[in-house]
Amino acid sequence: MSRVLIIHTGGTIGMTRTERGYEPNGEFFRSAIYGLSDLKAADIPQWDLVETEPLLDSSRMSVHEWNKIGKIIADSYGDYDGFVVLHGTDTMAYTASAMSFMLCGLDKPVILTGSQIPLFETRSDGRDNLITSLMIAGSGRVHEVCIYFGGLLLRGNRTMKYSADGMQAFTSPNYPPLATAGISIQYNEAAMREREEEPFRGVQLREVQRE
Repeated sequence: MSRVLIIHTGGTIGMTRTERGYEPNGEFFRSAIYGLSDLKAADIPQWDLVETEPLLDSSRMSVHEWNKIGKIIADSYGDYDGFVVLHGTDTMAYTASAMSFMLCGLDKPVILTGSQIPLFETRSDGRDNLITSLMIAGSGRVHEVCIYFGGLLLRGNRTMKYSADGMQAFTSPNYPPLATAGISIQYNEAAMREREEEPFRGVQLREVQRE
């Protein structure tokens, strides 16, 4: 059984309603996700959850948060087969692109995902995005930083956000999807990054410096 680390950074997927509108709520998210029966199914990898502090709307993500996420992945690289980063949609593509250059020697999946509607709202797209991201991260088929959203697995540094209200919020205009998720997950092997002949035993973090 593969093991996946979920890194919750904030964003819509973990938000709850407040008097000030939707806001990240780590305590509510933790209690709810551990009680989600779908995440205990036999075909879901074993997973652990960590959260960055503070949880942020992605419009507030900065170089500091990129380095924080990268350090979590580098420090726990040997303990997990893959990583899922829960992130807000506004800057998800920027973080995915940065991670693809920061994580030197990466040979495991790092899948960024989130949602347009909070996970525990009735019509949330977060459930499929999270479950499918976990399955991809635990599959051993992917060896790079990607975004999974709305049924598409996209290369992280070839992705852009193009819709603020559609469930397929991201596109990759100059590179084909690495996988599409329908009844089953169909991988586009020709588009995927090949695994190195000599498997990496670790990953080196190249931190981004603010100018």
